[in-house]
Amino acid sequence: MAPVRLKPVPPEQIRRIIAVPQQKEVKATFPKRPHGRISEARAALKRWQKSVPAPPPEQNPDVQVSAVRPNRAAFAKLRTVVESDAAPLEILNQRMQLETFFGTLFAGLATYEFMKQEAEYRRRKAGGRTAKATDAQWNEIVEDFGRAFAAAGLPKVGETELRAFVRELNASPANRDTIVRLANTATPLEDAEPIKRNVRVVGSFIPDVNKVVEIGGVATTIRDLCDDPLAEGSFTKHFSHAISLSVKIKYPCGIGWGGIKWCTKKVTLAGISFSLAVNVGYKVTCCGATVWGQAAAQVCAKIVGIKVCATCTATITGVAGVSRTPVASGCSYGIGVNATLKCRLAGQTILSVAYPFGWTITGPCPPAGLCA
Repeated sequence: MAPVRLKPVPPEQIRRIIAVPQQKEVKATFPKRPHGRISEARAALKRWQKSVPAPPPEQNPDVQVSAVRPNRAAFAKLRTVVESDAAPLEILNQRMQLETFFGTLFAGLATYEFMKQEAEYRRRKAGGRTAKATDAQWNEIVEDFGRAFAAAGLPKVGETELRAFVRELNASPANRDTIVRLANTATPLEDAEPIKRNVRVVGSFIPDVNKVVEIGGVATTIRDLCDDPLAEGSFTKHFSHAISLSVKIKYPCGIGWGGIKWCTKKVTLAGISFSLAVNVGYKVTCCGATVWGQAAAQVCAKIVGIKVCATCTATITGVAGVSRTPVASGCSYGIGVNATLKCRLAGQTILSVAYPFGWTITGPCPPAGLCA
């Protein structure tokens, strides 16, 4: 899975272009009591990593669905997005506003649900069911689908239009298979509602909020750690995380022959991976360390005159002096550094992940009483 490739933002432009917190220096002191063995220092790092919380839960604002009239061209755009290794960027490439993107997804799922109901109608007619009762129920179902499309912004949809939508879906087996696959990923998020009830038809991305604990880490040797008042430097840290990109969307779904309802479901679109490198700066003595770092990358497009961007930021948000352990060459200082990686599309959070990692500095041990 190739990572989503965004363009780095120069450090001096990060806060001007992207609404991110100001970069701050974070500080920590090393334990006054040394650990006896490296294994104890590694255990201390694992304990610290475990103690770092995942980012707080997030819920994106609802986007009003703007239903797109179902046709093979619209479905092809949606298929291109979900087949891409970089779905958020492909939404921009296809010049789709979020309202249009969710509207196309709505149109595909609703058309597929109607296609299933139509197949059931034909089965019942062919099976010799009471024609009058079957047709009456079918007319109710057709009216409900018309109400559903109208609520999503596409009025005056009757049986003729619905059957035309199905023909457009079946015109491309690849498009149809994509919609079927998306429908098969759907899992309920809320209780179903009657179609006759007035509802706001909305969709949103479901943020992936997580914590990634890295095994291993960065190693640095500083010769004059205790002799110099302050040793300064930097290193590059790469962060990456793969997720299943999912959305929350309301659409009409078949609940048996008895009728259809509004369903709010989680639909999984595609697997994607984000990657970002941060230049981590540090000032360190054998008594403590200060670190900082921030990076951002983005790609933007103008869609109907509106600038829409996909953006990732990574920020060093915390540091801990985890351990100090005597070794053959002096002392090994264990530092825990926490970073937050956050990725957004058009203001909707897609990914928010805490990334606590270890950093080891080898240098002289502090003279007695220096760090008291």
